[in-house]
Amino acid sequence: MSDSFDPMFSVQGKIVLISGAGNGLGRAIAIGLAARGAKVGALDFASDQVQEVCDEIISQGGIATPLVADVRDTAALASCLEKLIEKFGVPEIVIAAAGINRRGTAVEMLDKDWQDVIDVNLTGSWNLVRLAAAEMIKAKVQGSMIFISSVASLVGITTGIANYSASKGGINSLTRTLAMEWATLGIRVNAIAPTHFRTPMLEKAISLNPEGAEYFTRNIPLGRLGQPEELVGTIVYLSSAASSMVTGIVLAVDGGHTAR
Repeated sequence: MSDSFDPMFSVQGKIVLISGAGNGLGRAIAIGLAARGAKVGALDFASDQVQEVCDEIISQGGIATPLVADVRDTAALASCLEKLIEKFGVPEIVIAAAGINRRGTAVEMLDKDWQDVIDVNLTGSWNLVRLAAAEMIKAKVQGSMIFISSVASLVGITTGIANYSASKGGINSLTRTLAMEWATLGIRVNAIAPTHFRTPMLEKAISLNPEGAEYFTRNIPLGRLGQPEELVGTIVYLSSAASSMVTGIVLAVDGGHTAR
């Protein structure tokens, strides 16, 4: 595969580490970047899913390697990072896309459901970027860190997702703080806040409540749910020289959701 776009938007030959690459938005991003010539380290806790993603990328002429770890496990993450460096080199683009949700009203939510979501979405993202940044700084590699946040961090959406919203709000604060801390090192840090996209997580929620799809789209001025592939362009922008002066932002990709 090769990148036939304007060189300003090129990710050709860039080394990428992406968590949550086994399904949903992470999967679409991994495939999208590989299609544009990036070398992708696809990380997920589900070994079968991440292998399928890499097989698909390679079958289409791309370059990818599977990495298996739970983002809560720093030792496993460090081992995966070492494998990626041995195979491709130090990552230049790091994307924290791993995320889960456990629904429950504020007074009924189980302590474990609160903690699991915070541990994966917020702490897991922190684990990934700080380990990768240490290697980038040591090797004097400049690059781009991208968190996957959510419009749930910017506006109130519905009940039962206090844990998820809090985890993504933490991502936004972490984005701004790390952007300040790593700016002089040439490492840019940004976040993307998608509205409702058709991921397995959302499809499960809709299956439990079929009226949910109408509720979700009612809040999106474009009148539809996003498709995972529609996030790739924004990722390419934030990964490339086109956004060389952009750091510390939370960019809503939301069909107008936050403009209401």
